[in-house]
Amino acid sequence: MKFISLALLLAILVFGCTTSTFADSIPITNPSFETTNPLNFSCGVGCAYNNGPIPGWTTTGGQQGSFQPGTAGFFTSPVPDGSIVAYSNGGKFSQTLSATLSPNATYTLSLDVGRRVDTGMTNFMIELFAGNTLLSSLTVSNSTIAPGSFAPELLTFTAGANPLTGNLGIAFVNPSPIPAQVNYDNVALNVTPVPEPGSLALLATGLGLAFFVLRRR
Repeated sequence: MKFISLALLLAILVFGCTTSTFADSIPITNPSFETTNPLNFSCGVGCAYNNGPIPGWTTTGGQQGSFQPGTAGFFTSPVPDGSIVAYSNGGKFSQTLSATLSPNATYTLSLDVGRRVDTGMTNFMIELFAGNTLLSSLTVSNSTIAPGSFAPELLTFTAGANPLTGNLGIAFVNPSPIPAQVNYDNVALNVTPVPEPGSLALLATGLGLAFFVLRRR
């Protein structure tokens, strides 16, 4: 009976220390670019595109828009989410979110990046902002992506006890001049609280108590 009570106590301690670490999803408007203005231009079998704008996103520089690859042979793997992706021939996609930074929390920005079979090598950047302040960025070459496929990319940032103010913002940049095309899909931003030292100490105490009692049995 004592062992059962101890096990129950330990389970409560573990649950209390770990539930606060579950990730929450931060809302993003049109995260997979499925909401479009009319796709007015044909590009092959089941393929269509437009030159933007893209609902929910701000585009600057270069040429960007929505792209439905269809079965025209631009990709050998399926679109990660839905049937439409964003394309960028230079310039920047960005979106200001409704959320702000929370203290002691880790943010993970994820997306799928595509490289067409007929596209050359180029660099692109993933950026996370608080207001006008750049929190973290990642520069990646699409040479790491097999032609005709999509690959996941991740950017992380951990806020301290006194985070910056201002709404969170995300951006994807395909630098000019005349870069190869980059395709984007399935954008997500998750936040995970970092366990406080006091919670970890409580868990360690509980584990130590359980070990002590079991040793005396």
